[in-house]
Amino acid sequence: MENYRLRYAPSPTGYLHIGNTRTALMDYLFAKHYQGEFILRIEDTDLERNVDDAISSQFSNLMWLGIVPDEAIVEANSPISQTKYDQLVAKYGEYQQSKKFSHYEQLAHDLVNNNKAYHCFCTPQELELDREVQIAQGNPAPIYNQKCRVLSSEQVQANLDAKKPYSIRFKVLQKKEYAIDDLVRGRVSFDSQNIGDFVILKTNKIATYNFAVVVDDHDMKISHVVRGEEHISNTPRQLMIYEAFGWAVPVFAHLTLIVDENHKKLSKRSGNALFFIEQYRTQGYLPQALFNYIALLGWSPKGEQEILSKAELIAQFDSQRFSKSPSTFDLKKLQWMNSVYMKKISEVEYLTFIKPFIDKNKFPWEEKDVDLVWLDAVLLLFKNEIEYGEQINNHLGLFFNQTKFRREDLAEIKTFGDFSQLIDILEDQLNSLDTWKVESIQELIKKVGIEAEKKGKALFMPIRLFTTKSLHGPSLAQSLYLLGKAQVMENIRIVKEQNHD
Repeated sequence: MENYRLRYAPSPTGYLHIGNTRTALMDYLFAKHYQGEFILRIEDTDLERNVDDAISSQFSNLMWLGIVPDEAIVEANSPISQTKYDQLVAKYGEYQQSKKFSHYEQLAHDLVNNNKAYHCFCTPQELELDREVQIAQGNPAPIYNQKCRVLSSEQVQANLDAKKPYSIRFKVLQKKEYAIDDLVRGRVSFDSQNIGDFVILKTNKIATYNFAVVVDDHDMKISHVVRGEEHISNTPRQLMIYEAFGWAVPVFAHLTLIVDENHKKLSKRSGNALFFIEQYRTQGYLPQALFNYIALLGWSPKGEQEILSKAELIAQFDSQRFSKSPSTFDLKKLQWMNSVYMKKISEVEYLTFIKPFIDKNKFPWEEKDVDLVWLDAVLLLFKNEIEYGEQINNHLGLFFNQTKFRREDLAEIKTFGDFSQLIDILEDQLNSLDTWKVESIQELIKKVGIEAEKKGKALFMPIRLFTTKSLHGPSLAQSLYLLGKAQVMENIRIVKEQNHD
């Protein structure tokens, strides 16, 4: 194929979610693997349902993920300049359907003039009545009764002269098979007997989806159409339009469903799984981790490796490796993958990334003029622990003196034997410790263990509870160092009082 041109064409009726991100990502990888173009086109003919900031949000989140279009409209978050866009429009037409209404209307009338479409003057009431009759007669999938298809040219002209509202319907050829060789599903055929004459231009002169999308794909020389399986039912109508105009048909790939853990189609109502990309961004997932994980929903590389960079995914992309089975969206696996990427980034990158996720109401480090070197050291303790950004707030209480002592923790460490002598020795050793460094604290803990004849959990668990008020946390010596001697001694006092109550 001379040039690979693939498009992601969202409707601005909602925000970027896992499903349409997967579509955009597959189009992007496909195009980039073959040094082609990835195109972002806006299908905004459903004017009543369009959401004001949806286009901006789509661009913002796609760019954040690293799915950067080569061609798109000019928008605040898009990489396209006005000069470049003007050049693209001159070659491929507008990239926003609401700017092409007259173009679609002209082409619809061209089909009428070529006897491949016709004016339909049926009112909504007439269409609904006929639909109800067909259902009552046992037809679960009513189709248009072709009432206006058989109107004479004189009747049509009379209705036009009377300025009667009309739509334009496509003339479906009877008893004809249409087929595609789908990259995912193989040969898929459709029988025209099951498809009624469908509207291509509504009474308000706005093109329907199936008509506009074919015109756009032709205008933009789209080579491959990769989209979700819900679009399979649209395919025969689109094939008919391609045939009517004598246009080349792109290669199709209908991706399988993404399902939740209950094997139901992933949606915003799928349990507690987050659905929109903005939600993951807000919670503190890394864009490269999301890019990697979503790329593996319905597609797989060769071999067992799952952690792949954008460059590696582009290099390994192969349309023959699309999955034929539904893909399960596993939030736990995404969290694991994000933690892997969290470990891989540098300390500087991690600190820059993590600080905005600190809950400033709980931990007002900026207001309290917290020492930044100290804060960085605290945050780095958890670089290899957390799965996503917001989780940092589950760990900072210890260092902001917000950890609450739990009596049940005291009961738990009593299972390791008597620890009263151990804590007395610890307190004495800490009081006499002059150099407050991680290394000296580590040595102190060893000495305490030898003197108290304790080791393993019987040594570390009581020390951790008394010094930090918690049984769990990062490196003990580092934690005590960052808490500071005064706070450690105060924690011991508090826990000892609780133990004596």
